[in-house]
Amino acid sequence: MEKTNSNVLGTRLATFLMVVIILPVFAQKKINMGNRYQINKDGSYISFTTNMSGFPVIKGLAKVYQANMFYDPEDIMSSSATIRIGSAGLSTAHDKRDVKLQGENFLNSEEFPAIWFQGTEVQITDSGFDLSGTINIKNIKKPVTIHMAKPTVIRRAMNNLDVLRVKGSLKLNRKDFDLGAMGDWASNPMLGEEIEIEFSFLGTSYTIDYLKERYVKKVDGMDNPVGLVYNEVKSNGVKSGKQLVEKLSMDERYKSDNWLGHLANIGWILMSDGLGKESLPFYEMALKENPDHLVSLLRLGDAYVIADKHEDALAHYRKEWELPARARFTHIPQMIKLLSGEFDLVNMK
Repeated sequence: MEKTNSNVLGTRLATFLMVVIILPVFAQKKINMGNRYQINKDGSYISFTTNMSGFPVIKGLAKVYQANMFYDPEDIMSSSATIRIGSAGLSTAHDKRDVKLQGENFLNSEEFPAIWFQGTEVQITDSGFDLSGTINIKNIKKPVTIHMAKPTVIRRAMNNLDVLRVKGSLKLNRKDFDLGAMGDWASNPMLGEEIEIEFSFLGTSYTIDYLKERYVKKVDGMDNPVGLVYNEVKSNGVKSGKQLVEKLSMDERYKSDNWLGHLANIGWILMSDGLGKESLPFYEMALKENPDHLVSLLRLGDAYVIADKHEDALAHYRKEWELPARARFTHIPQMIKLLSGEFDLVNMK
């Protein structure tokens, strides 16, 4: 009897320890996609300044960039960001100087077309917070810290989109990345080593209200098929929604529509309403028709996250990263980092 009690206690203790160990791991993977903001370039900029003999005489802008940021005002420590800058799109508004900037001695943009930043470590400051992570320039990876002013979030600010405003800055030493490290530039005492980078981002996050306004409506007296299927799924479930897709796609009024796009948007509105599991079959239908349908591939990983299928999400993001069009999927390294805690920026294009 004594031996049995000992075994029982041992089993209970082992189970308790497993729960204690496992729970924090899964807790770290809970990601609120409503707090992810896609940067809108219409209201944003990235600028940089270098100097000659200590004077800031060369200023430039990034013309090609993408960025995503996770930010929750109630949980600032969970903030993270991914920024991709096209190195060929960095300009100082001086053609001759820009040729040198893009050349082998500086950015070598032909061989290294992108600069990446991935930040996930947060330190609260008096004015906002510091976001630390890694930057990769010319396949040289270094730790850096971006100083962020406290972001502003305005809910339902623009056409029912949630809006984020954030400003930040960082400093780099060009020699750390072999910028101007050869020839006359390497021995030129006038060329400063410090590069100051500043940005102001306007980010937007899609809401279910925005998508309802876009899809749950009539156009020229006809119901939008995306809204029809969305309401059907909400009322009667996925099976009934799939049957409605088949019916509408054969209807004379709708059968000439772009049904790949419709299926992707049905998935989008469902997952934006928190129905990740319900959205998955519609992406799968689209990908069955066209395995390379980029919009469905892009959103499928997010749908897995919302459906709490984190291993499927991670596998999908890693597979998606291998696609030729990966440059437009800025959030993928960030999502891999958030899901697994591991991501290497080296060799990213």
